[in-house]
Amino acid sequence: MNIIKSVTVLALCLSCGHLSAQETPFKLGVRLGGGISVTTGLDKILVPEDYYSNYNFKDKWQFTPTVGVFAQYHVDGSIIGVEGGFSYWQKASQLVYNDNKELNYKVTPRYNYIGVSALLKIYPWRKGFNISIGGRAGANLNGKGISYESNQEDSKFANYHFATVAETERLMKEKLTGQPDIAVGGGFGYEIGNHWTLDLRYFHGLNSTIKTERNDYNWAEHSTYGQNIELSISYLFKL
Repeated sequence: MNIIKSVTVLALCLSCGHLSAQETPFKLGVRLGGGISVTTGLDKILVPEDYYSNYNFKDKWQFTPTVGVFAQYHVDGSIIGVEGGFSYWQKASQLVYNDNKELNYKVTPRYNYIGVSALLKIYPWRKGFNISIGGRAGANLNGKGISYESNQEDSKFANYHFATVAETERLMKEKLTGQPDIAVGGGFGYEIGNHWTLDLRYFHGLNSTIKTERNDYNWAEHSTYGQNIELSISYLFKL
């Protein structure tokens, strides 16, 4: 009996040692990154019809941050993996207006989001390089996150009786409201060793970023869609 017990204990020890030597498919990650973002369609809200000419609009990309925590499942040697987690990100843009009267202004919506993401990851060479496809959805944390600057208070525009810059910005915050974000996206990643990951991803919004409330300023409801390009680095912990 002692011999049987000894063999059993030895077998269990060898089994445990074999399991511990296996790479766990579950990992927990912490992500930090940044990128650029733009939202198109805001010009059609502010000037919805051809009221006048000799002006132009330009959408400019803005820098944005992103952070998150996520769980990853990928069996070593498998072509398929999955990732899901919680993230903070921004959608931002800047609309620049200029006309032949030398009036200019800049409208900058910058909205903060916190939400969830889920992606399918494909490993063509079964490790290292991967392609991700999925999406994310988040709640808007600052629906009045729009700012405005202009030279409309210059003396040469006194005959137009423009509102002050501060009043114009207040009205925009009140009537142009940031919305939740639902986006699809994906990109490329590379896992360095067992702990580090680099990801380059693109997200395209499916719903309008800004809702136009009823107003007396001829601002109209129009779809505005945001785009984000993000580069991030992650550290993975074995579970």
